[in-house]
Amino acid sequence: MVLKGPRVGVDKATTVSGSAMKEWQSLKVPPGANGLGAFQKYPRNCWYVAAGKAEVGERPLGRKLHDEHVVLFRKQNGQPVALSDHCPHRGFRLSDSKVIGDSIKCGYHGMVFNESGQCTRMAGPGIVPKAMRVKAYPVVEKRLYIWIWLGDPAKADPSLIPPTPYEDNDDFDHEFYFPLPFAGNVQLAQDNLLDSTHVSHLHAGLLDNEDRTEFAAMAREVPSIEGNNIKRVITMENFVANESIRKLWHVPVGKPLTRVITVVSHLPCAVNIQNEFFDPAEGNRVISQRVTAIGLVPADRNHAYHFTAVSSSFRQTDEDKQAQLRVLKQDVFAIEQIQKYFDDDRAHAVEITVPSDKLGVISRRLIDAMVRREEQEGSGRPS
Repeated sequence: MVLKGPRVGVDKATTVSGSAMKEWQSLKVPPGANGLGAFQKYPRNCWYVAAGKAEVGERPLGRKLHDEHVVLFRKQNGQPVALSDHCPHRGFRLSDSKVIGDSIKCGYHGMVFNESGQCTRMAGPGIVPKAMRVKAYPVVEKRLYIWIWLGDPAKADPSLIPPTPYEDNDDFDHEFYFPLPFAGNVQLAQDNLLDSTHVSHLHAGLLDNEDRTEFAAMAREVPSIEGNNIKRVITMENFVANESIRKLWHVPVGKPLTRVITVVSHLPCAVNIQNEFFDPAEGNRVISQRVTAIGLVPADRNHAYHFTAVSSSFRQTDEDKQAQLRVLKQDVFAIEQIQKYFDDDRAHAVEITVPSDKLGVISRRLIDAMVRREEQEGSGRPS
C-alpha cells in the first residue's frame, strides 16, 4: 500500500491535493488480527536497540529483551558482545559476574564463556562439556546505539538497521539520553508516536503552542506508507515558539518561523522525529535542526523500553535531557494506565477507534503480518 502526499518544503506553502486527501480520509482500516494494542505480538527477525553505546562498558549489563535475558559487555578492542544472561550450569546471572579479557566469567562457579557463547574453562577437574554454552546474538554498534538481532541469526543483515538523519554528520552534537522502561505493551508506545493529536492535550504547551494553526497543519497531513515504513511531514508556517519550545529546540521566542516536523516510523522497532526550524524573513535560513532517534523494544508482553538518543545542530545540555524526560514520563503515565485497564478486565475492555487512530491500526496490521510470516516460516526464535 502506498499513499503519496505532496512534497513538502519551506520554499512553498503546504498544500495537499484533493485526491490525495480524499484517498487517505476514505481509507477503511479494520482492526489487526491481534485486535487490541495491549496484547500485540512482535516479530524477532529485526534489529532492536539493546542499549545505548554509553551503557555498555567493562561491567556486564543485563537486560530482558523480547522475553530473553541478555547480557552485554565489551571485548578488549571495544567490540560489543551479547550472550544469554544465565549460566547453563546453575542458572546464575552472567550480568552479575565479571568480564575477563574478551570473555565473561560466571560469578558462582567460575565458568568462562567466550564471545561465541562457548564455555572455555571451568573450575575443578574434568573436561568442559560441549553442551556447556550460552546463546550468542548478532550485535552491531552504530553511532549512539547497540543493536541486537533476536531472531534467526542467518537473517541478521546489518544493512537492515534503520537509518537516522544526521547520524554521520560530525558537525552535529550526538547524545544518548536514556532507556526508559515502562509497564505496557510496546505497541502502545507505537500507537502514541503515530498519533499527532495527543500532543496538544497530554503534553499541552510542552511541544507545541496548543493553537488552531497547529491543529490545522496536522489535519493537512497525508502520510506515505511504503513497505513497513510510515512517513509523515507536518509543516507549520508562522510558528511562534513559547519558552518550553525554546528550551527544547534552541529557537528564539516570539519570532515567526517555519517549523517542519518529519516523523518516520521504521516498523516495528524505530522512530525518527526530526524537527527543523527556518527563518522565512532571512531566506529560510536554518535556525535549528534536531532528530530524536527512538528505539522501541519489547521486554515481554506487557513491559517494554523507550530508548532515546538525539542528534542536533546545537550543543545539548542536561536541561534538554530533563525536558525530554518530562514529556516521555507523561506518555508513560498514559500507556501504563491503558495497559492496566486491559489487563484488569480483558474480557470486557473495549477500544473504539477514531480517524486519528488510522496509522496506529495500520501499524498493528503490518506488524501482525511480520509475526505471521515468522510463524509460518518457523524462523523467529533462534536455537
